[in-house]
Amino acid sequence: MYANIAVVNMIRRDRGLNTFSFRPHCGEAGSINHLVSAFLLAEGINHGLLLRKAPALQYLFYLSQIPVAMSPLSNNSLFSGLPQKPTPGVLQSGYTRQSLY
Repeated sequence: MYANIAVVNMIRRDRGLNTFSFRPHCGEAGSINHLVSAFLLAEGINHGLLLRKAPALQYLFYLSQIPVAMSPLSNNSLFSGLPQKPTPGVLQSGYTRQSLY
């Protein structure tokens, strides 16, 4: 997907058109490797709940100021209850509400 978006963006940029940003839906379930790939390639991610299990990776996202979209009510019954949501902890670690778009 990243390669396709990169090619399309190159063509659109050459024609003076706006470009697409790569902000995958990752870090909600699955492997931590998805977050590592997103760190290397993405302009931001959606969810990122698994960042709480990888503090070093969370710190890299913070240092790079890669935006992380978190919704406190998203998948409340599937992944974690509202009291266990990581948003307050992420904000305490240095992310701002703007970087959490």
